[in-house]
Parts: sequence; C-alpha cells; structure tokens
Amino acid sequence: MCIAACTVVFFSCAKWKDPKPYTDPQLTNPYCNDPNAVNYNWGFPGKPDNSLCFYPNSLFVGSYMYYDTMYNDTLFVGADSFIINITIPSNSETKMTLSGFCGGSGSISLTGLPGYEATVDTVVGDTSTFNQGQIMCSVGDTINGYILRDRVDSPAVLHFFLQVSFGDTTVINHYGSAKLIQ
Repeated sequence: MCIAACTVVFFSCAKWKDPKPYTDPQLTNPYCNDPNAVNYNWGFPGKPDNSLCFYPNSLFVGSYMYYDTMYNDTLFVGADSFIINITIPSNSETKMTLSGFCGGSGSISLTGLPGYEATVDTVVGDTSTFNQGQIMCSVGDTINGYILRDRVDSPAVLHFFLQVSFGDTTVINHYGSAKLIQ
C-alpha cells in the first residue's frame, strides 16, 4: 500500500511543460505595445506595432494663446493673455519646455504623463521646503502645478492650474486656458 501511494505522489508531482507558443491568425488588429505611450494597449489583443504609438509630450507641443486669471487665495488679482510655446527637447518621450511666462525670458520644464497631463518638474526644495517647485522668473519665485489637455471639448485646448510663490509671503494661483494657434 505504501509503495502504491509513493508511486502516485511521485508521478503526480511531474513538472509542467508549457505548450509551444503559436500566433492566433484571427488577431490581426495592430496596437501600441510601449507602456510609456499614451495609447498603450489601445486595440489589444492583436499584433504589436509600436509605429502607432504616440507619447505624452506630443499632445502639448505648439504655440498657444494663453488666457490667465490670477487669484491670491480667493481674491481676484488680475487677468492677462499672452502667447506661450511648448517645445520638446531632442530624444524625449515625456519632457517638454514651456516658454513665454516670464516676458519671453526663461522657461519651465514639464513632464508629460499618459493621462493627458503635464506636471511642472520640481527642481527646488524637498519635503521640508515650504514652496517646492521650479525657479520662475527670479531666484526667490517658485512655480508648481499641472496642465491638462482637453480630450472632449476641443483637443486644441489646454487647462492650466499653476501656483507661483513669491518668496515665503505671497502665493498667486493661476487658472488659465490656452488655445492652439500654431
């Protein structure tokens, strides 16, 4: 009896062998298979084709007319409009540069995310710093926040949610939109 039980246990613990892979001829739909792309796995299942991929920074590139409203807490401070430009540094799928906020001088570095969002890169401060962000127009000013690309209403519209800290005393919130002009 013991010999029979040992024999059954021995053969029931045989190593699994994977079947040979095959390509299903019915799966012909091409899809992007790059996890960094905005359209990752759109159209899956099918055949991977990374020439279909588009990346976060390509959603934002261009020249825009920016319409800005500024608030100090809930107090309206002012409104302005000016042209901004978003460009892509060479060989990047996520990084971009926004210029035009500081009267044409200086630029803001952004990182594009697959969810139609771009965030201002934090290059100044850490968790113990009161105002984290990026140097804005002068050394004491920092900016942080994000930009959303409108997917539904108009693909040529960006919505801005930015916060500019002037030293440790004043914080101005910028809520704006930008319409693609070029």
